[in-house]
Amino acid sequence: MYIPKIGRCKLRRKGGNPYPDGTPKQARVLKRRGKWYAVVTYAVDVPAPVDDGLAIGVDMNVGQVATSSDHRMVMPSQQRLIVRRRRYQRMMSRRKTGSKRYRRAKRMHTKTTAKLANRKNDWRHKVSRVIADSAHTVVVEDLNTKGMTRSAKGTKAQPGQHVKAKAGLNREIQNTGWSQLRAMLDYKAGKLVTVNPKYTSQTCHACGHVDARNRRTQAEFKCVQCGHESHADINAALNIWASGSGATGQGRAATLVGPTIRQIDILTAACAV
Repeated sequence: MYIPKIGRCKLRRKGGNPYPDGTPKQARVLKRRGKWYAVVTYAVDVPAPVDDGLAIGVDMNVGQVATSSDHRMVMPSQQRLIVRRRRYQRMMSRRKTGSKRYRRAKRMHTKTTAKLANRKNDWRHKVSRVIADSAHTVVVEDLNTKGMTRSAKGTKAQPGQHVKAKAGLNREIQNTGWSQLRAMLDYKAGKLVTVNPKYTSQTCHACGHVDARNRRTQAEFKCVQCGHESHADINAALNIWASGSGATGQGRAATLVGPTIRQIDILTAACAV
């Protein structure tokens, strides 16, 4: 690659060029953690997705994703990296800014933060690929993530309530990355449909009865009218699928293809080791 004012540089990538038949269109040179990287964009021929008439509903919750095909994909715990990052933050606070020891702690903190972000992004890519390969139409809730993660501190005159709990919930929502996961499904799936998220977690998929008492706990769902029992997230995903499939005319439910949920758990858990 030719870089102005520098000259020609040889690029190295494990596995070689992934698009040898593609046409390079754009390149960006980035510096991350003291190393230089080149991000090259190629124009490639991608076959148009085939509409198989299948639809799948996806319920995005804190730290996990549930589908209408009765599968839950849980994000692996990153607690070890989080504890390590906090330790480096304490080291930085105790050391003199700009010193050699401070720069060493800052370098390790940056490296840990990048590793944490890469593992969460890797989990989103794996989950979105499995879902997109399962059906042409993917139905998700039209969630206002920015509004849901707004601070609950309030003002000095009218302070908010349960601020610490709300801050923890906001942090978990942002760690799960609902917006990023939805963006990945948007370009990986054949068609992405959004539905109103109102009452999806309180509605019984079997009889359609809406009641806040149906969802007894975070995971337990039992209809107070017909007695239908299910996992709360799976029930919500079925309601999302029913709402989206009715709007698009996709009446058949999809079966999750590709890796099973257990295989996904193994893959993602291996990333956390």
